[in-house]
Amino acid sequence: MKRGHLITIAVVLLLTAVTAYAQDFIAPPGSLPGGLSYQQWSGKWWQWLWAIPYSVNPLFDTTGIDCAIYQSRSGPVWFLAGTSGFDATRSCIIPAGRMIFFPIINLGNDYPCPDPQFQPGPKQSLEQFLTIGYGPYIGARQYIDHVTAASASLDGVAVQDLLMPPETSKYRVTSSMFKFKGDLSLQVWDSCVSPRGEAVSDGYWIMLKPLPAGPHTLTFSGTETWPSGPPFTVTVTYYLTIY
Repeated sequence: MKRGHLITIAVVLLLTAVTAYAQDFIAPPGSLPGGLSYQQWSGKWWQWLWAIPYSVNPLFDTTGIDCAIYQSRSGPVWFLAGTSGFDATRSCIIPAGRMIFFPIINLGNDYPCPDPQFQPGPKQSLEQFLTIGYGPYIGARQYIDHVTAASASLDGVAVQDLLMPPETSKYRVTSSMFKFKGDLSLQVWDSCVSPRGEAVSDGYWIMLKPLPAGPHTLTFSGTETWPSGPPFTVTVTYYLTIY
């Protein structure tokens, strides 16, 4: 075998090993990480997020200063937030042994709302209404159907097959309806947040297995595009320290 062929094979093996590194740290969506499904964890993520006051909510954090808020409530999983539509670079310190769950792009469709017309259609359950919508009201699934880009990388290595094909992506998760207790200060962002509400979540999610101690870089980005209006894009870089 020629030397050039040996070099080519070595490069292919190296790239395969690096790609496997990123994929090996993902808990498969069909598994039950921490004893729960991705669908169940997505509901718990929203329960965590909606309970946090606006002033310290990780969704609106630009530096990572609020990364540890309420994390003891999530048991074996540490939740990371996206943003409300802006780019962010955050630093976060996470205890060793915790799995990490985050949305690339997602929507929580919550009820009740101040709009008295925000109600299920004839013969439609509340869960169906929040999932698929009715009339002018868009359901969580319809919103995420318009996601046109999604990506994630761990330590510079991209996650494979994240969005393609979008209809059957294993990382897309639609939850069952769940209850939550919301902090009223979040109504400046979501007018439907209430002290006792119900919701359905849809989106693209990743659960990372516990990472090795030390520094890691996690980046994710998602874009939702409608025929009219500007696209909605979330891009976040986390500099993680596992200790």
